[in-house]
Amino acid sequence: MNINLHAVTGQESGVVLVDMGAGYQNVVTNWGDKDGLPHFMPFFAETSDPFPFLFVDVADVRVDRPLVHKDRLCDEVAHDGFDDWNPWNDNLDSDEPCTVYPLTNGWKVIAPENWN
Repeated sequence: MNINLHAVTGQESGVVLVDMGAGYQNVVTNWGDKDGLPHFMPFFAETSDPFPFLFVDVADVRVDRPLVHKDRLCDEVAHDGFDDWNPWNDNLDSDEPCTVYPLTNGWKVIAPENWN
């Protein structure tokens, strides 16, 4: 079964921490009810689409349930020096409560409680 972030988090948007090999990049994304994981598509960005993602099927990726935890957004976002993809300038330094869902591919999905 393919992963569905809405089914996992109960929300339609949040921050995906993409494992870049040498750290994480914060990617703010609206995943709606789409299956798969969002992959940034520069072509769509050129069309002024605020969320230019292709959702790629990843049947072998799942949530690492024992590592799911609650924290604050500012403590969970990456501070690794990669540019954020944050088109609406959401406050990633907020102390808003969130739930963190580590994935088995090394990525993390952060679902701030008050985003939607």
